[in-house]
Amino acid sequence: MHQRLGGRHALLIGYLGACRSDDAENGAQRRALIEAGCEQVVEEQPGAEDGGGQPALCGLLARLRPGDVVVVPRLDSLGRSVADVVRCVQHLTSAGAGLRSLAEPLDAIAPQDGTAGAAMGSLAARNGQSAPERTGTGHPAAASARRRAGGRPPKLSPEQRAAVADEVLSGRRTAADVARRYRVSEATISRLLAARRAGASAALRRGHAGEDAAAADRIAGVLPLAALDDRLAIVGTSGSGKTYAAKGLAERLMEGGGRLCIVDPLGVWWGLRLAVDGQAPSPYPVVVFGGRHADVALDPGMGTALGTLVGTRALACVVDVSDLGSAAVRRSFMTAFTAALYEANTEPLHLVLDEADLWAPQRAQPGGHELLGRVEEIVRRGRVRGFVPWLITQRPAVLQKDVLSQADILVSMKLTASQDRDAVGRWIEGQADRAEGRRILGALPRLARGEGWVWAPADGVLARVAFPRIRTLDSSQTPRPEVPASTPRALAAVDLSALRAALAGMTGEALGEQTAPVPADRGHASDLERRLQQRGAELAAARAQLARMEAETAAMRARLDQVDRLDGPATLAGSAVA
Repeated sequence: MHQRLGGRHALLIGYLGACRSDDAENGAQRRALIEAGCEQVVEEQPGAEDGGGQPALCGLLARLRPGDVVVVPRLDSLGRSVADVVRCVQHLTSAGAGLRSLAEPLDAIAPQDGTAGAAMGSLAARNGQSAPERTGTGHPAAASARRRAGGRPPKLSPEQRAAVADEVLSGRRTAADVARRYRVSEATISRLLAARRAGASAALRRGHAGEDAAAADRIAGVLPLAALDDRLAIVGTSGSGKTYAAKGLAERLMEGGGRLCIVDPLGVWWGLRLAVDGQAPSPYPVVVFGGRHADVALDPGMGTALGTLVGTRALACVVDVSDLGSAAVRRSFMTAFTAALYEANTEPLHLVLDEADLWAPQRAQPGGHELLGRVEEIVRRGRVRGFVPWLITQRPAVLQKDVLSQADILVSMKLTASQDRDAVGRWIEGQADRAEGRRILGALPRLARGEGWVWAPADGVLARVAFPRIRTLDSSQTPRPEVPASTPRALAAVDLSALRAALAGMTGEALGEQTAPVPADRGHASDLERRLQQRGAELAAARAQLARMEAETAAMRARLDQVDRLDGPATLAGSAVA
């Protein structure tokens, strides 16, 4: 959601202080910020404020742009004292940003308009003393000029904090080493590192030129854009928002012109072709292969041809296998598709496997071992051939553990089953800090829809975020009786003739022309339906013939066994007579 502020479109950013007592209250405040329209929620980690500051808030203030609006549950979320709140408001003023409080009468106002001053006065009265009394100087600006924050000063300067974090996180020194070097306790170092993992790197380096612009251009407010090229796993229960979050990442990737292939077993990704209102075309020229909204129809025998096509073309596409038939038929198609794709691809390609546990299960079904091997090969060794795999699953416990362990970045949405949280715990043991992991695993069942923990150890990122709204139609939302189903009206323009011709040439069969898009009811696709039914009948007849041949072979073997048993005694008798 955006609001108007001084003629600008303002980005709403929520801020939540560290939970001091009731975690349920903190959860309610977080939900209130999301319901208020915040596209991001920045949150202090427990214990981070013990080091003498609010690292997450410092990072947020460092990356504000003119017109942004910071939303808080209460004004006292901005600091431990009135002086802290005043300094924060002054920073917002100098940055050209606004402030909104859900509890006080502040609604997307600019701090310099006078309303903020009145709110500061009421806050001071409620706390029993005014800002000058707390600073001890008679003027808050004077205290700010001397860079005093109220309470004891921090033990380490910003430069020292940055140096400590870099030395420990890079592995050059241990926490005990740097604690002795700077004459502080190991607990101080632990709190500093926790703040860094919570996204405080911007605060630690706020004096560097150009940091504001770099910090603003991040994924979900925390990840650098370069993280899109890392192997990614998104896990969460059904309805937690994992597919929605993945769509937002896919949009960012397509904005940069990246090649993208999404394997969709549920038929929920076709909305990338439509704008968020479901009426206008989206800005992304995505091709949908298969499914009820196909640009190019698929049948079970096209796996090899489509894999070759995707591997050799500069495409952003959805491979919708939801209508291909039984689970066995889809596995057969995917086996051929992944084999051909691996052989054909040589350039960077992001391969998104939705419901990844279907293609790489912990326990493969009969006939599924080859597909499991293909997917494992792409995930583990595919980087040399350009593959960047993204895995999405609601059951990390049933996803093959050697596949999940290869993820460089983990995004965990709401998880309730203990087995699934244990699977996340195994990833943490191999990739990140165990102590932090135990705390986060305990919080996963309480995450709201659209919330997730983003953990990127290589980037020093550990943050709880609310994923922003996507720019395309949410075709993955759960249908509700009061909400009419979306029907495509005008899809993004894509030249499909060349793709149809290429796919027809690879399969050795001309594809009938199909008007894009296919409406949801597919009423005008009777020829295609008859063709698919005929292909299914031919396949059934072939299977029946194979079964008859196998039965005849078994009968012949039985007769040969009988002949062998009859010939054996006769031969022995003849030998005895001789």
